[in-house]
Amino acid sequence: MVEGELLRFVNKRYMGDVIYSNAYPLTRLGGLMPSRETIPLSLIHPKDAELDYALLEIGVLVPSTNIQWRVKVNGISVTKEFKPHIVSKAGENLFAKLVYDITSILRTPEGLRKKRVNVTFKHEGGEQIIVEHLAVLAFYKTEEAVTDITFLSGAVSLKPGEGIAVNIPYSGVHGVLRSTLFIPSSNAQAFIEINGSKRIDIGGIQGPYEIIETIDNLKENNTILFRHEEAETIYYPKEMRLSNILILRTEYKMPKLGIKDIDIRDAEKRGKIIHVKLVNNGVSKPDSALIVLMSLGNAVARKIIKPIEPGQEVEEEIPVNLPRGEYDLVLRIIWRKLSKTWFNDKRVKLVF
Repeated sequence: MVEGELLRFVNKRYMGDVIYSNAYPLTRLGGLMPSRETIPLSLIHPKDAELDYALLEIGVLVPSTNIQWRVKVNGISVTKEFKPHIVSKAGENLFAKLVYDITSILRTPEGLRKKRVNVTFKHEGGEQIIVEHLAVLAFYKTEEAVTDITFLSGAVSLKPGEGIAVNIPYSGVHGVLRSTLFIPSSNAQAFIEINGSKRIDIGGIQGPYEIIETIDNLKENNTILFRHEEAETIYYPKEMRLSNILILRTEYKMPKLGIKDIDIRDAEKRGKIIHVKLVNNGVSKPDSALIVLMSLGNAVARKIIKPIEPGQEVEEEIPVNLPRGEYDLVLRIIWRKLSKTWFNDKRVKLVF
């Protein structure tokens, strides 16, 4: 019999950008291990977008639900009680899932300045617990992007031969599926089937495994089947665990920087100067932009440039000084809008 369930936390079309940052720390607390640990999660807040809502997702392996612990985010207490939303079997232990609203913590001036979220756990009991899965899902209001998103989180345990079909409503047509599984053994075999057609096979893996798969032709209501297949060999623990399901797609009012012309001249004293004419063929201005000149994957020159308005052309100069020789270089324009980054390359030959 399948144990546990997934709870639906988000299902909507959102006027804004969404960032999902996750990790599988497998951090042990209690017993002979330290009773306090801080785990960082990367989170760079997009420029000119207001943080609207943020969730903290915690998956922890525990001997029982009678756990004494404290959780802080950026030094601010989130909870002093262990009250999981869902638990399911994991061998002799339990896999517990907890989800907290941390919007007010991340909205502080200090929280908005940070480029990461620091999650601190303090376990006051003698029995060991393991922090297996940690994630932040953050929503940012802006008219420059629109996001279709469905997010389910929980704890489901599947023994060999068991499967679960999960109903997934979704507001869009295309999306990226991200789902976290914990595989008990490299001998375990499993598969995921989406709407009875697209199939993803899983095997030869042990431990945490995140599926990232682009899916087209999604419907208002979708069915995703997770199945742990019958095994010829015996392994322990038996259970394959499902931690979450996220389907996400963001469309941006996109800047599109192009390299219109390159002119190479000798510098007054030594080296070269690369004159670059750039144009923005997109419909919005980037939040930031950078020119990088690379040789064999290493940056030999770089220059931050002012964001270019749609339809605007600008000229930039990049001084370059290298030892004598002939170089095949790559001129890369990198630009960012909200949480998305794009780049455009052009090859340049220089002789010193």
